[in-house]
Amino acid sequence: MVEQATLPPATHVPPAPRSGRPTRLALLDALRLVAALAVVAYHFTALNHRFWGVRSVDAFPVLHHVTRYGYLGVELFFFISGFVILMTAWGRDLPAYTASRVARLFPAYWVGVLLTGGLLLLTGKVLKDVSVGQVLTNLTMLQTPNGVDNVDGVYWTLWVEMRFYLLIGVFILIGITRQRVIALAVIWPLVGAMAASADQTFLSELLMAEWSPYFAVGMLLYLVHREGWSPLLAFLCGGGVILAMSQASEYSAIIERKAGAPANHLVAAGAVVLCFALVAAVTTTRLGRIDWRWASVAGALTYPLYLIHEYWGVFLISHLHEHLGRALTLAVTLAAVLAMAWAINRFAERPFASRMRRSVEHTLRATPPAVAGSGSGSARS
Repeated sequence: MVEQATLPPATHVPPAPRSGRPTRLALLDALRLVAALAVVAYHFTALNHRFWGVRSVDAFPVLHHVTRYGYLGVELFFFISGFVILMTAWGRDLPAYTASRVARLFPAYWVGVLLTGGLLLLTGKVLKDVSVGQVLTNLTMLQTPNGVDNVDGVYWTLWVEMRFYLLIGVFILIGITRQRVIALAVIWPLVGAMAASADQTFLSELLMAEWSPYFAVGMLLYLVHREGWSPLLAFLCGGGVILAMSQASEYSAIIERKAGAPANHLVAAGAVVLCFALVAAVTTTRLGRIDWRWASVAGALTYPLYLIHEYWGVFLISHLHEHLGRALTLAVTLAAVLAMAWAINRFAERPFASRMRRSVEHTLRATPPAVAGSGSGSARS
């Protein structure tokens, strides 16, 4: 688990999680990779593009019935993020929390932007038309609020995550308590929904109205992880899951345009329930005690795989499928992007993330120099 830092006075720490639980939830790491692979399968075999020479629905008529729902891997990510980010923030002050998020996000992201941006620049308009300025702006991860297109479409989720990180940062300043987590999990989706229905675009975007139920439920699951199930937490999780099911059902209506075949809204809603059940199972039951090292190792590939798979995968598929056939091309492409993800984790994340975290935290904690002319004699008691 994350190291504990000195808490601000306003923060109350409830009792530690129930005994017998490991400090790292290995199966939750494995679920993260499952979510990423679902998105990869959606992009490679379900999107309505012709990089296979024909429509994906024609290239994979049977597999397409499953992978067209792979977009819901993002929803699984958001359930997990609600849990993990609250766990990361609980017991930390703002400098420690900020440093952990910066170090977690940027090393792999910078490599991903440069790899994908470089590929797109070298291939011209064959895959996607991007500019050097666009690639450079994407390195800041602030391209969306600045009106610049993402180099890779998957980056849209990072802007959602960053807004959630900001919300939790404000939460740390206010003070994280059990009661406040419960209040936030109730009020946040409600206010977001009201803002969206009233066409308050700025407030709706700020509060991530579309995605807030997923994060809120993940946060509630962290409370369950700490203290066990109660009627109140079960009721609130159920309400949040219903809101999430509604969102997924509504989105399924546009899948036909994206995938070339309709998605059943009941299947989408059921998949959301399954995502919730999986996260709940590995965080609040005895499954959380399983400590398989391979699961954590596999989970470490999730973020870099998510960042680089789409256009590198499309590039490989479009060049290989005529020579290798569809099944072998899919296997080779998946192996290639997993290898790239491993390399990014091994040579970018692991060597630089801890250094970046220490550097950022040291900078945030550094005492500013005294203002010239001031001294101890001028201080007021």
